[in-house]
Amino acid sequence: MAATAAPGPAPEVVARPRRPRDRKQQIIAAAAVRFWTLGYHRVGMADIAAAVGIGPSALYRHFRSKQELLLAVLDAQLTAIENGVAAGVADLPEHALDNREFGALWEREARHLPEPEHRAIRHRLRALAARVAEAIAAEAGPGGSAELRAWAALSVVDSPTHHHLDLDRARFVALLRGAAQAVTTAALPPTTAAAPRPGPDRPVLLPATRREALLAVAIRLFGERGYPSVGLSDIGAAAGIAGPSVYNHFESKTDILVAALQRGNESLWMGLHHALARAADATGALDLLVADYTAFTLANPHIIGILLSEVTNLPDSRRDAFRRTQLDYVAEWVALLVRSRPELDAVAARALVHAALSVVNDVTRVHHLQHRPELAQETALLARAVLRAVPAAP
Repeated sequence: MAATAAPGPAPEVVARPRRPRDRKQQIIAAAAVRFWTLGYHRVGMADIAAAVGIGPSALYRHFRSKQELLLAVLDAQLTAIENGVAAGVADLPEHALDNREFGALWEREARHLPEPEHRAIRHRLRALAARVAEAIAAEAGPGGSAELRAWAALSVVDSPTHHHLDLDRARFVALLRGAAQAVTTAALPPTTAAAPRPGPDRPVLLPATRREALLAVAIRLFGERGYPSVGLSDIGAAAGIAGPSVYNHFESKTDILVAALQRGNESLWMGLHHALARAADATGALDLLVADYTAFTLANPHIIGILLSEVTNLPDSRRDAFRRTQLDYVAEWVALLVRSRPELDAVAARALVHAALSVVNDVTRVHHLQHRPELAQETALLARAVLRAVPAAP
């Protein structure tokens, strides 16, 4: 009888790791941060998968495309903010801070969504503003400014989306709450029955020189569609110039974007210099600067949109240079505010400056508010109120 081999050790059973129940939420959170910091076009699905510690195939089990993932990010963050407003408008700053990426992603990246989904989120935002306006009207009584104030308050609490300033959370919330309260109570001029202020329509006339005509058209197209969605042929056709002839004036589409950004930056710096030259003190300079910035934004919404949204599409070396210029411009506002209000430190002043700039940038570009005859004066007054706001107690 043949010998029977002794049984070996039982094979080790390796337990497969369980998939976390919140994996989908982890993916959404990782995508939100990367889309916010790097830009939608510079982030791939593999990058997001690596950030969560999974393979691309696992990511695609949750989201079929990057576009679908962007929609999920916007939907999740807007839902959280909506739920926060339902709980109480006073707590809106906290919910906005928890979903800090939303504002920039909506402004900069939502154009990549299909039109029905884009329209649905836009309608939800208008409903959100209407709910905030109802709360403001309930406190202040009837009047024609509740909707305007609501959009301004939303701009204030959303302002951290445009910077990476890191503040103690309790202090940050108090600053935002105080600034939001300031725009809901600031004195505004009485509404008039004057003719609506004309909006910034497309120019009927283009500059005579071809380079300037191309630049004017490019600024409009970049502002309307976003830089990645516009080609040189689109710019040439809109300017009435054959596509290849564009290269006689600009070496590349990037060079056109650089020229557009330079035009915007130079205009803002000139406004700063004029304010400093005319003012008697820091407070007066800030008032003049707010008025100049508001007038420029109303007259040049596409340039402001490009300055806010398209720097991320530049090559690294040029992008860093433009961001430094923008930071320097904000620093000038901060220095004036600290001189005007010595009780503020530079960090708190910077937070208020960003909030005031957000009020101007956002309110002036809300399409259905542009019929207001006094919109420029009202917006400037609201921005000044933010700069003079004091932190609100919990």
